Amino acid sequence: MSYKPQYSPLAAYLANLRPAKAAERKYTGNPVSETDIERNRELLWAHTLEKDPERDFIILNITDPHLSDTGYRVKETPEMFKTVEALIHEVQPDLITVTGDIVCDDATYHSIRRFTDFMESFDIPWAPVFGNHDDEGNCDLAYLADIMLHSPHCIMKKGDPAMGVGNYVICITEEARTVTALFMMDSHHGLVNARQTEWFSSLAAQIDEESEGNAEIAVMLHVPTAEFEHAYNAAYDPETKTYRDGYGAFGEKYEEVCCARRDGEPYEEGFFTALKNAGNVKHLICGHEHMNDFSIVWDGIRLTYTMKVGKSSGYQPGFDGGTVFTVGRGGIKRITHKTRKNDDSREFYNIEDKSLR
Repeated sequence: MSYKPQYSPLAAYLANLRPAKAAERKYTGNPVSETDIERNRELLWAHTLEKDPERDFIILNITDPHLSDTGYRVKETPEMFKTVEALIHEVQPDLITVTGDIVCDDATYHSIRRFTDFMESFDIPWAPVFGNHDDEGNCDLAYLADIMLHSPHCIMKKGDPAMGVGNYVICITEEARTVTALFMMDSHHGLVNARQTEWFSSLAAQIDEESEGNAEIAVMLHVPTAEFEHAYNAAYDPETKTYRDGYGAFGEKYEEVCCARRDGEPYEEGFFTALKNAGNVKHLICGHEHMNDFSIVWDGIRLTYTMKVGKSSGYQPGFDGGTVFTVGRGGIKRITHKTRKNDDSREFYNIEDKSLR
C-alpha cells in the first residue's frame, strides 16, 4: 500500500504567516461506528504483533514532541526529528509508541500531518496516545486520530468515544501466546474515567484467562496517576539523596508530579485499584513531565516516566531522547532511557539500563 504524504511545507509556511487565521476553524473528526464501539470491548479487536522466538522484541517510546503550526516550535521540529531518526537507527525497534502531547498550541492542522508523514517514513508500526495539550488547537482529537490513521503503519484505534479517543490494546505474541499486552489509554486531562476502568478490567480478565495467567499487562498513557507521587515520596530519601531499598527505583525527578489533584492533594478515582486487582499488570508508563524519568515499583506495579524528545515546551540538558522497553519471552525485561550526549551529538548514552529480570 503506497502512502501519499499529507503535509505541505508551502501551506504550513503560509499558515505560519497568518497565525491568527490558522486557529480560527475547528477541524472535527469522523464519528466512530457502533460496530467499532462493540468490537472495542472484545480482545479479538486487539492489534497483534508477533515476536520472533529467537530474539527480543524492542519497543521505542517517544513522548511530548510538542509540534505546532506556528512559533518557535516550527524551527525546533527538524532537530527533534533528527534525534528520533538517530534513535531509530540505533535501537532498531519493532514498535514505536508515543505517549502524548504530539501537537500543541492554537494551530495543529499542518503539524499533525508533518508528524504523521515523518513517522510513516520508517515503515515501522507506531502507536500513539493523546496528551493534555493535543486538543488545545484547531483540530479535535478525533480529527488528529483520523489524520494519523491515514498512514498504514499507524495501529491506533479510536475506540469508544465515551472513553475518549485512542483506547486500544496491542498484544505482543510469541508462537500464538500473548507475552505482553499494551493497553494504550487516553488520560484526558489527568483522570481515567469509569467507562475506561470498566473496559480495562474486562479485557485484562480476558487476557489473563486466555493466557492461563502467563501474560503481563503494561498500560501506557500520558498523565501520571497519583501513585507516581506516592511512590516517589516513599522511595526517595531526601537526607541521603538516594532511593531506599525495596522499591527497585532508578531515574531522576526534577519537577513536580503533575497528576490530577483535589484540594491540592494527588487524586484518582479507582483506576490504579483496578490495575492492582487485575493481578497481571506489571507496568504503568507515562509521559507528561519533561524533566522526570524515574521508575519505581509501587504495590507490585512498576511506574515509569518516559524520556521526553526535543526541546519544545520545557527542556533540561540530559532529557532529550527516548525510552526503550525490551520484551523477552516473559515480558518486559529491561528499561533503558537513552538521551543525546550533548546538543550537537547524534549519539546517545544510557541514563539507566535497568535489568528487571
